[in-house]
Amino acid sequence: MRDMPQLLIFDMDGTLFDTEPISYIAWKAVCAKYGYTLSEKVFYQLLGMDNRRLCQILQAHFGPEFPYEVICREKMAYQLQYYRDHTIPGKPGLTACLHFAAAHDIHCAVASSSPPEVIRYLLEKNRVRSYFQIIQSGEDVAHGKPAPDVFLAVCCQLRIAPDRALVIEDSQNGILAAAAAGIPAVWIPDLIELSESAAAKAWRKCTSLAEIPTVLMGRTDSREVSICL
Repeated sequence: MRDMPQLLIFDMDGTLFDTEPISYIAWKAVCAKYGYTLSEKVFYQLLGMDNRRLCQILQAHFGPEFPYEVICREKMAYQLQYYRDHTIPGKPGLTACLHFAAAHDIHCAVASSSPPEVIRYLLEKNRVRSYFQIIQSGEDVAHGKPAPDVFLAVCCQLRIAPDRALVIEDSQNGILAAAAAGIPAVWIPDLIELSESAAAKAWRKCTSLAEIPTVLMGRTDSREVSICL
């Protein structure tokens, strides 16, 4: 990427907010209520997935009798209540990154596998909703990540070519989806590392959102950039 992007597309869970551990707590608690033990190993397979693929993975693991719809509904209620009762801080550098985008007239969007009502709630709770022109849930496209649909939907709505956008992601499915969409991507690791082949598809690897302004201003040419404090 040589020029400043016209659009930043952020994943939400694990990228904007530190919500992945909360999601695991919710999944584990509700699964246990119905007699299922959800390990971290299986949970990590769910990261970045939309509901349809979550159902496939969990029923493949626990069996076709796994009551996905019931458990998913209770899990979401559990998680939303947790969000209401606790502070859910933004990831380091979030505010600085959004201020940078606003100052440079760069559009911002969220493209997340989470339900749209959850995305809106967390953005509003953290008082950053006004920075985002588009909220795109993976539940509202034909195919979730790692398919490119959710990212291409954002570009289509804003009439911005994919190569003029930049995806910011923490998950392997997100990086693969960006590559499939033809959109450069910054990978910011959260809970798990990417496979070597998936990591190679990222345009940059950063340690936090705080580095994004530095990278976009072209102050470094390395893949491993140092944190911008």
